[in-house]
Amino acid sequence: MSIEIYVEAAMVRKQRGRLVGGVAYIALDADGCIDDEDWEYFDYVTDQAYLDLSALSFGLKRARDGDIIYSSSDYCVKGFNEWLEGWKKRDWRKANKEPIANEDLWRLVDERSAKKRVEVRKVAACSAGKDAAYRYALAAANRQL
Repeated sequence: MSIEIYVEAAMVRKQRGRLVGGVAYIALDADGCIDDEDWEYFDYVTDQAYLDLSALSFGLKRARDGDIIYSSSDYCVKGFNEWLEGWKKRDWRKANKEPIANEDLWRLVDERSAKKRVEVRKVAACSAGKDAAYRYALAAANRQL
């Protein structure tokens, strides 16, 4: 039985402009009930793409064979479904031979998805799983969890 996993990231600007973040995932069973949940705080964040990719990696760590991961990040969905195989063939470089951004995290995503059959899909704009995951990510970023 596959589980639907929703991953989200939230970024907050703290004093003196320092960015911190949180990532979270919510796993829903076939009945739409929360099967599992977790979150993580990031003390230093450079950009939203890195945080979104960290959320995908976080979800993949807990995913099982046949699960579906939903992300609101086009970067993560397209990267996983369209670009990842090409990057690996070109030794982690884009078609123009430039190094890919966030190579360390893309390698981790590849490693965590290698031995399982997992789908990564774009989440609908209004989804209870997406909203719940975002609330957890925001609470984690604000150190409320």
